[in-house]
Amino acid sequence: MDRAILSLPAGISTGRIVPSADLAPVVEHFWWVRWDTAEELVSEVLPYPSVHIVFEKQDATVTGLVSRKFMRTVQGQGEVFGIKFRPAMFRHFDSAPAHTLTDKTVPLDLSVWDRACIGMLLASASVAEKAAYAEAALRGIAQTVDPQPGFLRDLVEHVRAAPDMRSVSDLMRVSGLSERSLQRLFREYLGVPPKWVIQRFRLQEAAECLAKGGATLAAVAAELGYCDQAHFARDFRRVVGLAPRDFLARRQASGGR
Repeated sequence: MDRAILSLPAGISTGRIVPSADLAPVVEHFWWVRWDTAEELVSEVLPYPSVHIVFEKQDATVTGLVSRKFMRTVQGQGEVFGIKFRPAMFRHFDSAPAHTLTDKTVPLDLSVWDRACIGMLLASASVAEKAAYAEAALRGIAQTVDPQPGFLRDLVEHVRAAPDMRSVSDLMRVSGLSERSLQRLFREYLGVPPKWVIQRFRLQEAAECLAKGGATLAAVAAELGYCDQAHFARDFRRVVGLAPRDFLARRQASGGR
């Protein structure tokens, strides 16, 4: 299961499509979620620091970075298709500061997108066709030449891949930037502070480690650089909405889904 997914009940399925090579620097993947259920089901995700364009029924929206746990309740039959941008890279398609989108969903500005491609994407029943139309729409927009999104994308990817990256001081050392410069850069192009990004990746690792089992809470807390288990439990509960023990018990009860 994707590290970002906290719970995915039976009756909800999801998948992804890798973008073409020319779009890979800006798009992480295309994704889809389908459900067919008579009862209400709730999926929970601890999102990555990314912007998404989401297509559902006849609507096309932009969802900014989600700073808290994302929850979606579904019932009946339905499908959502989306474009997940790499961190900071939506800026190539929209000049608005990233923090103006954080925790918000707004209509996609169709005045700058290929309406025909968007219309065909919404009308198609095939996720492969949807991805192809999405790629055509993305290629139809002139990207900016601002080098900052690419720099920040690579920096965020480094944080994701480096479990020993635990503080803003670590980020300052790797980037060569002052704390103030990092704060300004992250707010403008990502929408959240550097500390948020570091904590989000480390808590995703914690959730994954707890779900796999075999490690004590104290060991997980220590591995993530917390001075004690209480501080780890506080941060985990604040972001995930459950104490670590309660999260683990729920995963075990649901068979790991």
